[in-house]
Amino acid sequence: MEIVLEKCLDFKQFQNLIILTFITLMVFFGMLNSVDDESYYIIEWILFFLIVIFIAILFLKKGLIIYNEKLYEAVFLFGFVLWKKLIETSNFKQLILSSGKRSTNYAYSNASIDFHHWEPDLNHSETCFSIVMIDEKQLNKKKILLLTKAEKVKLAIDFISKNTNLKY
Repeated sequence: MEIVLEKCLDFKQFQNLIILTFITLMVFFGMLNSVDDESYYIIEWILFFLIVIFIAILFLKKGLIIYNEKLYEAVFLFGFVLWKKLIETSNFKQLILSSGKRSTNYAYSNASIDFHHWEPDLNHSETCFSIVMIDEKQLNKKKILLLTKAEKVKLAIDFISKNTNLKY
């Protein structure tokens, strides 16, 4: 039993990877059309495989799997499981949800604000939700998953509480 939730990359990672893929694609097409030397074939193949890997990373999604009655965090590519990590739930009894802001660190220091009036504010933040397991005494905590969409959080909590001993 599995549930695919949302993309693995945040906004800035996604944006930077699209730019990197575009630049690599332009270099690849430039080499294909300009050079017929056989010594460049290895570079063209390397660029081709890099483009395929970059595009695959753009489509990675994170989610949860129940396998042999154990909970796993997983990474999916087009519905196929690429990677999974066991989440040990036996010592925990309850799920809690905490929210916050996930932000890039592009903010400038305020020490010399007079020199930075012309620069754009590149800081981007988004609301994120952490699904956390806690024990009965509420001493031990362990994060299960970090999500950015509230409807996906509800799906994940329902999936976890239905298939494990954890209750929300």
